[in-house]
Amino acid sequence: MASKNKTQIVAEKGKQELFIYREFDAPRELVFRAFSQPEILVQFFAPKGVTMHFNTHDYCEGGQYRYTHTNAQGKVLCVFSGVIHELTAPERIVQTSEFEALPERGHVVLEVMLFEALSDDRTKLTIHDVCRSVDDRDAMIESGMEGGVVSIFENLDDLLQTSAITI
Repeated sequence: MASKNKTQIVAEKGKQELFIYREFDAPRELVFRAFSQPEILVQFFAPKGVTMHFNTHDYCEGGQYRYTHTNAQGKVLCVFSGVIHELTAPERIVQTSEFEALPERGHVVLEVMLFEALSDDRTKLTIHDVCRSVDDRDAMIESGMEGGVVSIFENLDDLLQTSAITI
């Protein structure tokens, strides 16, 4: 289902960072919980037609994660891994993320997610990604990540509407 809430991605030319902005029609505590609980993440954190599987998920400060996206035939599409640096409920998550299919390891993205309470039990999510280089940031954008992010957020909208997530 298409959402009235639009995803905005801001990536200034020549910079290593990008910002993703999105509002959700749900309280901040629920949106934070969705992004910090592996059993909820697997329900929405993949583009439509793709399934997420956790290989490792230790969602605590200093914990690690690794997940795989597969298509309907079970083919691995991508693998991401990282470290959780901070979980401050319900305000902030700081983590790293690395796309494992690159020929050279070490192209890690530092990601800060801020959850802002809005009126009417709504939430604004701001994601600040800092890449190792401008080339890494540009490659991430050119990979089609915008379509994936939009799809993931629409999946979360659907999940939040079903009231499947509780505080």
